[in-house]
Amino acid sequence: LDPLGVIAPALKPFASNAAIEEDQPLTSPDRTMRVFLTVTNQPSIGAVDCQKLMREVKAFQAHADEGWNGGPLQILVTGRSAYVAEISLSMRHDIVITLLGSILLVSGVFYVGFHRWLPLIGMGLTLLLCCLVALATGLLIFHQLNMVTIGFCAILIGLGVDFAILVFGRYQQARDEGIDHPAAVSEAVKSLGKAIFFGALTTAVGFMALMLAGSQGFTQLGVLIALGITFAGIFMMTVFFLFLPWKNSVPRNDWMFTMVKNYVRWTVRRPSPMLWISAPLLLILTAVALSPKPPIIFDVSTHSMEPKRSDAGYALKTIMEKMPSRWEPVIGIVKAANAQQLHDYWQKVAAQWNALQVAGKIKSFSTPAALALSPQRLQTNRQKLRTANLHGARAALEAAITTEGFTRDTFESAFVLLDQLQGVALLPGQLPDWRTQLPQKSSWWFLVDRYFAHDPLLTTGFVTTNAPVATQDQKEMLHRELPVEGVPMVLSGWSFTLTDLVPWSHRQLILISALMAVFDATLLALLYRDWRLWLIQVATLTMAVCAMIASMKLLQIPLNLLNVLAFRLVLAIGVDYGIYVLLVWQKARQLDHDVAGVVKPVILAGLTAICGFGSLGAANNPTLAGLGYACAIGLFWSLAATIFFTLPAAAAAEPKSWREESLRPRVQQPENV
Repeated sequence: LDPLGVIAPALKPFASNAAIEEDQPLTSPDRTMRVFLTVTNQPSIGAVDCQKLMREVKAFQAHADEGWNGGPLQILVTGRSAYVAEISLSMRHDIVITLLGSILLVSGVFYVGFHRWLPLIGMGLTLLLCCLVALATGLLIFHQLNMVTIGFCAILIGLGVDFAILVFGRYQQARDEGIDHPAAVSEAVKSLGKAIFFGALTTAVGFMALMLAGSQGFTQLGVLIALGITFAGIFMMTVFFLFLPWKNSVPRNDWMFTMVKNYVRWTVRRPSPMLWISAPLLLILTAVALSPKPPIIFDVSTHSMEPKRSDAGYALKTIMEKMPSRWEPVIGIVKAANAQQLHDYWQKVAAQWNALQVAGKIKSFSTPAALALSPQRLQTNRQKLRTANLHGARAALEAAITTEGFTRDTFESAFVLLDQLQGVALLPGQLPDWRTQLPQKSSWWFLVDRYFAHDPLLTTGFVTTNAPVATQDQKEMLHRELPVEGVPMVLSGWSFTLTDLVPWSHRQLILISALMAVFDATLLALLYRDWRLWLIQVATLTMAVCAMIASMKLLQIPLNLLNVLAFRLVLAIGVDYGIYVLLVWQKARQLDHDVAGVVKPVILAGLTAICGFGSLGAANNPTLAGLGYACAIGLFWSLAATIFFTLPAAAAAEPKSWREESLRPRVQQPENV
């Protein structure tokens, strides 16, 4: 088969490429599953191209068992294209479901609270304007938007409506008291303008803090919502009033306002009973949150980011169950300036990785060293061919065939090879281009596409570790051992990268949330300039977040790689409810009237925010749904703590004589003529 003895040495470097497949078999031990590795010809890895490819794959799956007589046949497909297609389609579903759910829930809460259709329509159109302006501004900044921003509209609707509810609640209260339209608008803006400004500021800063996550998707989401909240605060105090009628309708029996007014009157008169109920409950939940038992569940597996119904995820899970010895290799990416440098790089890398394999630090490896040809070696070999006696070799081969009695046709390939070697020796020293040398249906394309990018100087090698990469210690060891001095290499891989998300999540949970808490505390100190109200508000925020953690523990809702962001968002949004109440409290002249006028809108605003985030629970993406659940729970406790702790605590902190005087009905004195 190799009469000249040159084929075997030439193919020897390729032997190492087969080692990784021997360690990671393509057939299950029970012979019931076989994996076929396929290189696609899609022009890009974008969502549209992946969806187009998967439509063709599904068409193949539909008739793959035609003519098959070997029993039940199941074709499972997984990989990057399958996941991108599924997730992008899932995002489309999530956009529609969460947006419609948020609109319906928020509209329902608004109508139940005010029984008005025209303001509801005006609020919707104003929010639409906020979304469009924020999206247009975002496109000017980023030029294109990431799929992570799919939660933008649902979240903005849940948060932006807060300003409309607050403004309209105070406006409607003024109209019910007989004040005309312009004066009611002035009263609403004067009473709540400052509170809405600082509420928009804290929420915008909370979402802008997503820029610290170091993720383009989260950066875009944070900036878009911050812009949307800012525009919502402006438009709800300007554009929104265009949709309110100048002629006031007959005041209706507002059962909700009556209940709120009675609660505020009772709480302001006797704050102690409510504090004896709310404070112990919040302190108990705080103790549960700080206690190591029950532990909070932290899910960092890849399954936490898969769509709820994922064919690609099911296929991958089945492969891992059937072939437990298979796991994803670590990828080493090397870019060189020229072909000779690429050859030298991979020779050094292959030597070091081979030493690591001999030492037992890695299981196996596969590199493009055999395909990264050396122009210098090519030139040296051509010089050797020019001095080689190829004519003598031909004569010796013919003599051996005749002497041994073999048929000459059997060795025709050897004579063809000698002719080719003689021709190569006379050609100029240029490296062959794999993409022009290989036939279209050649099996060698799999190796070329596996190791080489469209740029032939951008290449990858693969390392199979002794166990799946799951910890930072494993990753740090690979970072120490795999790179070669003088060779620029980037290490990658899904599992390899996923380990970075764990410390990233912890950083988001602790550091960034702490920075948000410091910002809130500083802003409240400048805003209230009253250490009693400041202390009440800080205590409320602390206990609300602890109650959120305790609820997640007791309900066994896991933290994942995304919903750790909920803590900073709750800090950014939940603080607004206390700001709305306490700023009115500071300048109120008739507490049960003025404070009740803002408590009802705060309750409705909190419910709409909870509905906005809660609508994310209908998303197919578990991380997005988990973020919605966590934020909804946190905002629920922020709202409850504000109504049942902040308000009575503020009443208890004020002097008794001033509080009783404030509760007396104001008597309209006749004006001097």
